[in-house]
Amino acid sequence: MGDTNIFIKDRATKTISAAKQITTKWTWQEMSNAQMQAALTAIIGDHTLTPPVVGQEELASGADRAMATARGAWDTALNDLHDRTVQGLNMCKNRNKNNSTNMAVLNGLKARGTSRPEILAEALAWETAWAKIDATWSPVVTNTYVAYKSLRESCSELLQHAFTDASASSKKESKKMNSMCEALEQSMQSWYADATRVFAADTPEGEMIRGSVPTTYSAPAAKPTKVPKVGEGTKAPNTN
Repeated sequence: MGDTNIFIKDRATKTISAAKQITTKWTWQEMSNAQMQAALTAIIGDHTLTPPVVGQEELASGADRAMATARGAWDTALNDLHDRTVQGLNMCKNRNKNNSTNMAVLNGLKARGTSRPEILAEALAWETAWAKIDATWSPVVTNTYVAYKSLRESCSELLQHAFTDASASSKKESKKMNSMCEALEQSMQSWYADATRVFAADTPEGEMIRGSVPTTYSAPAAKPTKVPKVGEGTKAPNTN
C-alpha cells in the first residue's frame, strides 16, 4: 500500500488545511481539526513537538530496515557455510576416493543447494559425515570441524531466529501502518462528503474544497519492461 498511503497522507494534509479555512463558518461534528491533525501526526510523526511524536511510518520503516539487516546477515553466513561445505566435502571425497569405508559415508552427499533450507540440510549432512570420518581433519586451517559446526548452528538457530523475529516485527508494524492509514482515509472521505453537502459547488468555500482536496487515487504508470538483446543477461550454467 506504499503509493496508496502517500495519497492518503496528501489528501489528509489538504483536507485539514481546507477544514481550517472554513472553521468560522462550519466545523465537522465527527472530528475536530485538532483530532484530524493528531491522527495524521500519529502516522507521519512530528519531531518538532515536545515530546516529539515518532510516526508509525517511521516505526514501520525502521522495522523493515531491521528485517533487511537480519536477512543480509543470515544470507552472508549461509553463503559462507555453503562455500565451506563445497570445499570440505569435495576435498574429503578426493582424499578418501580409495577408502571404500569412508566413501560409503560420503556417497550421496552433495553441495549444490541454492535455497536456505537446501544449504542448511546439506551442511548438516556433511557435518555428520565429517564427524564419522575424522573430525580432526580439516581441508584448510580456517575451515575446521569446530568452526564449521559453530557456523552451521548459528545459521540454523541464532541468525535464522533473528530474521524470523525481525520479519514478524516488520509485518506487524506495516499492518498497523496500513490500518491507521485506512482509518484516516475513511474519516477524510466522510469529512469531504459532509463538507460538500454543506457548501455548494458555486460557493467560494465549495469551490475551494473541491479544488484543493484530491478525491481520486491514480496508480503510477508501470515502468516499461526492458527487452534484453540477444545474449544479454544470460550466463552459461556452472556444471562443475
